[in-house]
Amino acid sequence: MTIKDHWQQLTLTETKELKEASRRLHYAAQYVAAFSHNLLPESSDDSQSSMHWSSSLKALVSQEVNLKRRVRMALGYTAFKLMLIDENEKVHGVFNINGQTRTTAMSFVRTQIRVLGVKGQEIDPIDHYELPDHPIKEGGPFMMTSPNEHQELARYRHNATHLLEQVVKDYEYATPVATWPHHFDTASVINLKFDDQSNPMKTVGVGLAPPNGLCEEYYFYISHWAKDGNIKYDTLPSLPGNAQWKTEDWKGAILPVSELVKLDSAEKQCELAEDFFKQGLKASFELLEEEAVKA
Repeated sequence: MTIKDHWQQLTLTETKELKEASRRLHYAAQYVAAFSHNLLPESSDDSQSSMHWSSSLKALVSQEVNLKRRVRMALGYTAFKLMLIDENEKVHGVFNINGQTRTTAMSFVRTQIRVLGVKGQEIDPIDHYELPDHPIKEGGPFMMTSPNEHQELARYRHNATHLLEQVVKDYEYATPVATWPHHFDTASVINLKFDDQSNPMKTVGVGLAPPNGLCEEYYFYISHWAKDGNIKYDTLPSLPGNAQWKTEDWKGAILPVSELVKLDSAEKQCELAEDFFKQGLKASFELLEEEAVKA
């Protein structure tokens, strides 16, 4: 199957409501990330707290942990529920997070590991980054804005996961596509050049990010980085679909999702997203004066 076979048409244009729903999901996803973050060894890239998208469950799922059985924590987008699932995605515990608080959500996660016989190890919130301010942070309840926003945001994650996996599959030094609890982006990094100690010296990142200081809505992005900082922006090629280059503090290209929503079919939306990454990656490799190693 091609990415066009997977693409789900995006339809919502009310970015204010989508932004609010995304913030609430971002807070809820912290309990998914905290599950594996606390129960797995710490990785150098913090990937023990990263999450992956399950298209069948329409959920973000944690890294797998072996607690008598192989289990993961998951956040269902459309149902707005936390779930404990096994390796076959069978649900073993459910918590309807709508109307609940951060305290009760954490209690659910802690209860699940105790049921599985884990003693002497606590699940604590991840505390090495700060989330954007929100009433939930001060003890307010999780509330679903409306099913429409949650369904659309599920399509965002679904499309991004399948598209990015297709984009990076041919590059030998690309990291797995994952969703990160801090910035809440779904992303991969293509490593282009390493030093003698195998530390990256030049990289290109690809992903889907939520609204932030760079863009007021969800956007696909291509970022490029060089350790020596020596990237010349004398000439930049045009990009499809009103995508934009950014060359100040953050360096790369962005394609706001609203540019996709303007198009009247899933096929056209997918074609624009594919063209953005194809052209943007080619330009980024040229800017970095490197060619990615193919798998």
